[in-house]
Amino acid sequence: MTVRSADGDRPAAAARRLPGGCPDGRIRSRVKGIAVSPPVRAEKAGAAVLSIDVAGRPVEDPLAVFAAYCHRHGRTIRAYDWLAGTHPVLTPELIKVTRSPWMGSRISREQEYHLLRLSETAPWDDVPVHAHLRDADPMRDDGLYNRALGLYRHFLQDRPRALGHAKVSKALHLVRPGLFLILDSALLKRYRQAAEVAARDLAQAGSRHAPPRRAYWAAYRQDVVRAADGLAQLRAAASAHHDPLVVEAAGRLSDVRLLDILAWMPDRQDAPSVT
Repeated sequence: MTVRSADGDRPAAAARRLPGGCPDGRIRSRVKGIAVSPPVRAEKAGAAVLSIDVAGRPVEDPLAVFAAYCHRHGRTIRAYDWLAGTHPVLTPELIKVTRSPWMGSRISREQEYHLLRLSETAPWDDVPVHAHLRDADPMRDDGLYNRALGLYRHFLQDRPRALGHAKVSKALHLVRPGLFLILDSALLKRYRQAAEVAARDLAQAGSRHAPPRRAYWAAYRQDVVRAADGLAQLRAAASAHHDPLVVEAAGRLSDVRLLDILAWMPDRQDAPSVT
């Protein structure tokens, strides 16, 4: 069962672009709440579940989408997600669970060696284990965003062929699960337009982190900030779900990972629709 798209699904040019290149979009103007539309609610098991926007499109029933992921990909949650946050640096165990059948990264032995070697000299101390993407403001020159970008770029230096953002981000998500999003081909496709808008907004706002084309981190961060209430409602509603895995996963996964699931699942066959 291949759960996530592998890095090789994307053009080589896309793999060369930095995500940081990854923006906060309308950081100053819209992340502060000006452009947030009224939430839509769906009633599930007696609890109100807020609609959650993913790249400008609302997921009307986030609990159903999340529960469907848990049902179909329970092995991924147990093997991959349960390891998130258990190690402060990369280990062979972490890299192993990014591969098939859990996350489909297809990290080769050469690439694994490269990541583990760089892990020994990575600036881990610059980015706290419990760092969160919502606190990484790209308008701050020397804040968490800048330090996270430095850590991420560390693993892209002198990289072997075909070691791109999907593979690196799947590994780094496990060591900083509240901060690093999973930049596979599905998320890159879904956030492409939002990332372009975010890059322009960063440039207009004078951020030195504004990339020339697309700012995925900032666009995704914007959605995480906006979805705070909806994700809290999702966790609350999931706590009464009949499936124990749904209950546990909703309590343990980071906001970054919950939003990742909502972004990825609607592209799967027979998944609840995103309108």
